[in-house]
Amino acid sequence: MASPGEKALLLLFLVHAVSALYPDTMSPMSPMMLDPDPATPGFPSPPARFQDMAKKLMMRCLQMGHLLPMTMDNPFNNSGVQMEDSMSRPNPLSHFHSLLTSLSAEETDTYSDTDMDSASRFYFQPNSTMKYPDSDRERNVTKRMWNCSSLPSFIEHMRNSSAGPQCFLRAFIAPLSWDALMMKGGDDMEPEDYGRLVWAAKPLLQNMPPLQMTLPPWIQNPHLEEMMKMLGEVFGSLSEEQRVQIREWAKERVAQNNYNCSHTAAAWRPRPIPEQKPGQTHRPEQEPGQTHRPEQKPGQTHRPAQEPGQTPKPEQEPRHTLRPEVGQNWPARPPQPDMTVMPSPCPPRLLWLKMDVMKMMGPFLSGLPMDDIQTIPNDQLCPFFHSPQFPSSFRGVGGLPPLQGRKILQKIRECSQKRGDLVQNLDRLGSLACFYDDAPTLNSSMSRLLLSQLDDCSNSGVNKLKKKLVNTVMSSSVDDSSPELLRALGPGVTLLSPFHLSQFSPDALKDTLMSLGSEVKWGLTQAKTLANKLLQGKQEVSGKELMSLGSAVTGVASSVLRKVKSQGLLGNEGLDMMSQKMTSLQRKALLEGLLGDVNASELIQKVPASLLSSLSLTSLDKANLTSLDQLEGKQWTRAQSAFLVRNILGKKMTLTDMRKLGSAMQGVSCEMIEKVAESGVLEMAQAVTETPRWLSKTQVCCTAQSLFAGLEKKRAGYFNNITDTELEEIPTLLLLHLPAEKIASLPASVCAVFMKKMKEANLSSLPLTSRSRPTLTNRALNCLGRNMSKLSSEEVLSLGSLLCELAPSQMSLLAPEVLNSSVQALASCKQIPPRHWRALFQLLNDTYGDPSDWTADTIKSLGPLLLLDDSAVRSLRFKSWLKETLSDLMDSLPSPPVPNPPQEFSRGPDLSALRWKLFSLSTSTSEVMPMRRRRAVLPQGEVGLTVSLLEELGGANVYWSPAQLSKMDAGTITAAVETLGEVLDYSAEQLVVLREKAIQAWGPVSGLNESQVLQLGCVSQGFNLTELASLPFSSLDTLETLSRCSWTQPQREAVWRGFVERINETVGELGAVELVGLDQFICGLNTEETGQLNTDAFRSDMDSACVCLRELVFKCVIYLYREAVQSVGEVQCPLAVTELLKQRAVAVFGETQGWTEARVNSLGNIMAGLSLSEFLSLSPSAFSFLSQTSVPLIPPDRLAALSTSQLKALGPDNAAMVTSAQWAVLGEAQRAALGNALGVAYDRVAYDRAEPTTNPPRNLPQLSGASMLGTLGVGVFMQPFLSLLLGFVL
Repeated sequence: MASPGEKALLLLFLVHAVSALYPDTMSPMSPMMLDPDPATPGFPSPPARFQDMAKKLMMRCLQMGHLLPMTMDNPFNNSGVQMEDSMSRPNPLSHFHSLLTSLSAEETDTYSDTDMDSASRFYFQPNSTMKYPDSDRERNVTKRMWNCSSLPSFIEHMRNSSAGPQCFLRAFIAPLSWDALMMKGGDDMEPEDYGRLVWAAKPLLQNMPPLQMTLPPWIQNPHLEEMMKMLGEVFGSLSEEQRVQIREWAKERVAQNNYNCSHTAAAWRPRPIPEQKPGQTHRPEQEPGQTHRPEQKPGQTHRPAQEPGQTPKPEQEPRHTLRPEVGQNWPARPPQPDMTVMPSPCPPRLLWLKMDVMKMMGPFLSGLPMDDIQTIPNDQLCPFFHSPQFPSSFRGVGGLPPLQGRKILQKIRECSQKRGDLVQNLDRLGSLACFYDDAPTLNSSMSRLLLSQLDDCSNSGVNKLKKKLVNTVMSSSVDDSSPELLRALGPGVTLLSPFHLSQFSPDALKDTLMSLGSEVKWGLTQAKTLANKLLQGKQEVSGKELMSLGSAVTGVASSVLRKVKSQGLLGNEGLDMMSQKMTSLQRKALLEGLLGDVNASELIQKVPASLLSSLSLTSLDKANLTSLDQLEGKQWTRAQSAFLVRNILGKKMTLTDMRKLGSAMQGVSCEMIEKVAESGVLEMAQAVTETPRWLSKTQVCCTAQSLFAGLEKKRAGYFNNITDTELEEIPTLLLLHLPAEKIASLPASVCAVFMKKMKEANLSSLPLTSRSRPTLTNRALNCLGRNMSKLSSEEVLSLGSLLCELAPSQMSLLAPEVLNSSVQALASCKQIPPRHWRALFQLLNDTYGDPSDWTADTIKSLGPLLLLDDSAVRSLRFKSWLKETLSDLMDSLPSPPVPNPPQEFSRGPDLSALRWKLFSLSTSTSEVMPMRRRRAVLPQGEVGLTVSLLEELGGANVYWSPAQLSKMDAGTITAAVETLGEVLDYSAEQLVVLREKAIQAWGPVSGLNESQVLQLGCVSQGFNLTELASLPFSSLDTLETLSRCSWTQPQREAVWRGFVERINETVGELGAVELVGLDQFICGLNTEETGQLNTDAFRSDMDSACVCLRELVFKCVIYLYREAVQSVGEVQCPLAVTELLKQRAVAVFGETQGWTEARVNSLGNIMAGLSLSEFLSLSPSAFSFLSQTSVPLIPPDRLAALSTSQLKALGPDNAAMVTSAQWAVLGEAQRAALGNALGVAYDRVAYDRAEPTTNPPRNLPQLSGASMLGTLGVGVFMQPFLSLLLGFVL
């Protein structure tokens, strides 16, 4: 029990904290008044959403095991502290009290009334983390706290408290401290005070870093070092975008502080440019012939402070280093620069990465662009490599970009050659070890050191390196099944065969899995071997046992998971990562087990995001969520979001509500946004864009329209005379959707703000054919105010994403050196308009010559642009470095989004030519590589089909010809069958050969076991129908694994018939988990089982139809879920089946006019089966919630019957999915409405003509109005049926 002194101490901590948040409640004469010394910050005003942030951080304290502080309504009575008269007014401590009491009831129900001291008005429950000071110290600290008048001094006293109270106090003060740091950058603060604020702010950055981070434009070197140290400590919590922002911010601050220059000087403050008069080619404020800043005198080439004719050195020496020499004090605080004067531009190759700077940058070095890496002086890198700070800079940072990683390692090799000590320092490499290419020379000890650092590698060649190291380590091992060997192998243990893994003891395997973490990737048979070994055949396991498996959980049978209880799982941080590894069947089975143990409300509060998304609307309804506070911190699906928003808010929503939604923002309709806008359009727009991650393009578009309409009502011609301040207030995301004519009419006076916004703009929400794209680009070029030939590299780069929109004809006007830097920047573009591809590639040829003659450095710099022309990639001539360079290029490209977005919003080059080229380089020793068809026979000089080569190729094994595959011997296919079985798109001819090889190695199908069937994977597609029906397996997990392959309809029927006979169950006995496990094979039900269904209608389309059982249609719906990125085949169910499923949906959920947005979204492709009258009965707001894949499936005549308001309500995402056949039957008014739905009117006819011929887009809907769903195939089509299925079964 706490003493009165303890209560007083803790009370005063909180009183001062709250006084920081509500200073107006304190009397001017209170001892808590702000310190008049401007060098010591007082208590700043609380930032937006302070209470939400503080509450979430307090929840983390609870999760760490600290007990919840208990408060009473009036904490000042009997507190042992005599409060001054000024404090007798309503006390602000009630705000802290409300934060505590609003914490999850599930987290506090363990504290019983008997645990509370009713005589105490405020105290903490003591635990092992708390140690109270003696009474004398209490009185001294209390006195100091009472006289505390600034945030840093308050933090200093708080640091002296014990861990438990300190955690809650720090959580309470962290958002305030971060806001104080960002306001001024600490330029008027002593280093000690600044350090206190940084320490206090760390929990915020560590647990919930702001999505939109605003960093101070000026900061002293001592403060910069302190800030970067803390940001490095929270590096793992930051997104890639935030890491890039911090790195560029630090680089700019180093340039300002040490070199008195700016990397963004040319575009730092663009001057307002009046419209040019005819014939005028220079800026009006310039004298004729003047080409640089007006403030410079003739002959001046650098800072205005220089004498005429004086030129800067290529490398500027810093004014002072980040740390003073021993015995020196920090340099005097430099005056804050005049922000109205444009800073001097830095030299193009400023050598800013000195040793002290690299130490300060820490893990942010791992993402340096190539240009910066090339400027690192070797005489600075070498001592840095041997410094204590180097290992932490490249450890735990994830996989490095291949080009950058190799370059840094190369520079380290160069500077280590003189000392010859690189091998002795292998343990310092961290993620750089992924690119070490001299493994054969290493002994066993050195191989172990290198292996231990390969857990974060993502480059494709790392497995080859691991194999060499593993072989070296194992060759020196006496016992191949000893625990010592497992520890020595480290991440290399994933290369051991399932048989070898089975030879280790369970305890040794368990220790290894715990040490490796959850990021390690296991093959399916490896995972099953590990699960069987550790669980030892148990059918019921505890949560603790399940968690011990880590990433090997993928090998646990669904029959085991559906019996797991919640103890040891819910609330465990490892459950999220573990469930991410699971298949959809495993997640469904685990949820079934958990729902049998806890109620839906508790499950939703504690289940991780990876499992939450699999919960049905029925389960959400049972949870009875009634407050937005219950939604915070969760990642909801769009259907779940729409359901929860309507259930909790109805159709009434305030700005405060909107800011609390988080991921549930996905469920807000445009109708709701428009109603909120009535309370203030600008405030609404800013609230909506606070969480851009969760916004659909439809929401962005309608928010922008509401904002612009509201501003025009406020003042006619608002955008013709808009001010800097007004433009600054408009979120950049919305400004992009300003109509083209209004963009063009923006006044020249706002150019500075406009250019700043365009530099940070993300154009992905604009259709590729939007007229706003070229208009934004032209407006930005006008702001630069010079002809293209006069622009500098800095000015061109200041265009940001608009650089990607420049037409090749415009780029060809740039000066040669500017063109070179601009093209290199263009290689980083995420989107380049397809209409520019051909001309852009011609510009590359004209500038850099034939790609076959490019050097390795040129391909590294321009690689992504090379992919604009397939024939150029295929024609690249053999060079010794080409394979490694192209492999690094492939590794550096972002993974394709799943599912593929509409072509209007994402149009990247096809990678098939690059994959083929890599295959050809790996399988031929010829120096000249002629262009061949995809599966053409290789010329003389081809290599043999070895196990190591097959494993290295992976998915590229699809390029082997049948003749080449026939050369495999039985031993090769036995050892590499699992690798071959993961290829999804073999041709029929290849499958014939692979079937023969499988039978040659393992005998007839009837003699196979289930493990062999699992390893065969997609090679099983080569078996005939009789063999498929006799495949010896009865596990749902095996069936689900096989479903990723491209099965034909007759094959589905054969597999289904064999499976249902082996499990000896009727269709009516299948539960929800079984239906999920059947996956696409549920489409294999034969026509006799359909009962009264119109089988004749299905027979006509049998080859592509999903044949469904009538009793299943009335008991459940088909659900297919596909996680894999690669194609799983093309499946298209007939309209008659979709209509039947729709009829059942109507029977369950009522007539369509009552369907909500959540229901429409959850039904997915079933919506395509609505009749004409049913489509017309839907409310317009429901149309934007149609799943994208359902739109191409709507019969054209039914789409043509929709009203213009309904078509407009489709929104950009769905409007872009309309097929040419559907478009053709629309009237002019409907076409205009559809164009309006995209957010910006566009010419569809012109768009169709602009289709590229070299790389036709894949998976486009067919002219019949039905979509050929390629990349996701079966999975995409059937995925939306889960919610309906669960609604029936649960």
